[in-house]
Parts: sequence; C-alpha cells; structure tokens
Amino acid sequence: MSIEQQAVEIITQTLRDKPAANLMLATGSTMEPVYALLRGADLDFSLANTFNLDEYLDGNQFHEFMNAQLFEHVNISSENIHFPAIGYDALIAEAGGIDLCILGIGVNGHIAFNEPGSSVNSRTRVVELDASTRVRNSELSGEEIPSKAISAGIATILDCKRIIVIASGEEKREAVNNARYSDISDKCPASFLQAHSDVTWLVP
Repeated sequence: MSIEQQAVEIITQTLRDKPAANLMLATGSTMEPVYALLRGADLDFSLANTFNLDEYLDGNQFHEFMNAQLFEHVNISSENIHFPAIGYDALIAEAGGIDLCILGIGVNGHIAFNEPGSSVNSRTRVVELDASTRVRNSELSGEEIPSKAISAGIATILDCKRIIVIASGEEKREAVNNARYSDISDKCPASFLQAHSDVTWLVP
C-alpha cells in the first residue's frame, strides 16, 4: 500500500468515527495524489470542518489549490472551510480542536511555513519565508512566490490530537531523519513533533 493510500485510510477512518471531525490540511505536490484518492473515495464531508495550515500573505494560491484538488469535488460546506487569519487559534479551540492534522515536510525541515528558527511556542502568525522554500515552491508552481505567509504555528500543530506526516522524495530523506532521530531543535522545526504522543510518519 502506498503512503498516499495509507494517508487516505487514516482520513477515511477519522471521518467514519467522527463525521464532524476537524481536519488540518496541507497543500503542495506531496498532497496532490492524496487528494486525488480522496476525490474517488466517496467520503461524506458534509459535517467536516477543514483548517488549512497556511496561505501566502495577500495571496489566494492555496485557496485555489484546495478548491481544485478537493473542495469542488466533495460535499463540504463552504462555511466549514477555514484558512489562517487573525484569531485562527481561537477559532480552532472554539471548534473543539483538530482531530487529525496532515503535514508535509520541507527539505529544510519546515512544517507548514514554520521555517528553521521557529519557536515551539509559536501560534498562527505572519512569517518570513526562507529563500530555499520560495525557490522550491516557485519551481513547483511556476509562479512567483511572495516573501511572507500566514501559518499555523508549532504550538498550533502540537495541539492537534493526531498528526500524520507524508514525506515523499529522496530529497527529503535527510530532513525526515533529522526530524525523527536528531535532537529536538528549532534548526529542524519538524523535530518538535517528537514531543507529540500520536504522530504517524508515512515515508516510502
């Protein structure tokens, strides 16, 4: 079973166990095959709430990505779709917290847009993007990438009840190994996940 199929199985079980589950979702090329499988999974999203991890400041690229990849193809209510904004952490808490967070990981160990140097206590905030992140995202999207974004923080992510990390690509192997097995450090933000009690790493 592929890592994408494993991710979809976990998402499917989460929604079957709790139809009104709160899901925190990622974007990017790693997620495209996951969302493709979800589109064909005949899942009921009518009661689910989604909270995306990040979005470029003054941009809507991730809104467009999510609409094209998932939201336009499933029966989710538009009022249940959320993107980072002022008061995001309070909104999540009011909804009852995140039941399942789906993360990717960057080649520099970032999760969401928490770049190296991010505090373990960080909450949703405006962040400056690392040059390597902008270059890679520009290569993948073919678009110019803004210098700033709004991102769920490390603490926001660690508050999630369950986390799965999907890490595909040989270029991410070093970041994955550092995140899982090296000392916890803000040099590799994903290493903070070691402190969480329910993290599933999906690695080829």
